[in-house]
Amino acid sequence: MTGNRANGRAPFDLDAAAAKAAADEATAEPFAFTWHGGTYSLPPQPAWPMTVIRSLAAGDLNAGFSELLGRSEYDELCESGMTLGDLGRLFDAVADAAGMGGLPNSSPPARAGSIRT
Repeated sequence: MTGNRANGRAPFDLDAAAAKAAADEATAEPFAFTWHGGTYSLPPQPAWPMTVIRSLAAGDLNAGFSELLGRSEYDELCESGMTLGDLGRLFDAVADAAGMGGLPNSSPPARAGSIRT
């Protein structure tokens, strides 16, 4: 741990910021969607547990999406014929609703210059 004045100023109070975020999230709306006649909802994106983020980042869509929806709803969607493309469109809509839609892909890394030998 660092001292009380890291980088020349008081440390960021994550506890206070988390409490404020929790209060803000209490009024956030779930993301509702329909699929093949059923209605489902995902919790507001800021309320997603880090375990979900870790699963999604690792490419484990099964674990992440089933934790968000609940196992029975997730099973319903799987058995209904939902595809990876459908799931991608759903996550795009969730990102748009959270104000994160339309983010461009990262630029590729610069090619190393060649050295004449």
